[in-house]
Amino acid sequence: MMIAGLSDFLRRLLADPSRQQVPLAEEMEFAQKYLDIQKVRFVDRLQLAVDVPSDLLVAQVPTLILQLMVENAIKHGIAKRAQGGLVRISATRANGTLTLSVYNDGPSLSAHSLAPSGIGLSNMRTRLQGLYGDAFALDMRNRQPGGVEVSVSVPFVDH
Repeated sequence: MMIAGLSDFLRRLLADPSRQQVPLAEEMEFAQKYLDIQKVRFVDRLQLAVDVPSDLLVAQVPTLILQLMVENAIKHGIAKRAQGGLVRISATRANGTLTLSVYNDGPSLSAHSLAPSGIGLSNMRTRLQGLYGDAFALDMRNRQPGGVEVSVSVPFVDH
């Protein structure tokens, strides 16, 4: 089962490397495959909550954006806790903007760590800038009572 999931994951990566954007439905499906692999690793220590309205699934989003956000949530949040934790994926639309958010209930980050300076976030920012110019937002913040949320806001486009 895990090998099949990994094969699907790799097939998707290699299928069409030139595609810069995909429908959110496809991105959610890919993120789910990644999470299925992680669930084998964490067994019952990884919980998942998804709040993505079906009418937003047509929105175009950067390829692999959710996978990177979820990977960071697991690596920097859930994996650091013996008891594991929760990853929540959500999407909202307001004023012509789609916002994707990934929250983990792991440890909060220091003020220094909240400055998006890591390689993954730096690459994400560069990629978003290439796709959207200044018409995007990338935000990472501690949430109360604990945990970290990363949000990406891009223009809502559905074709």
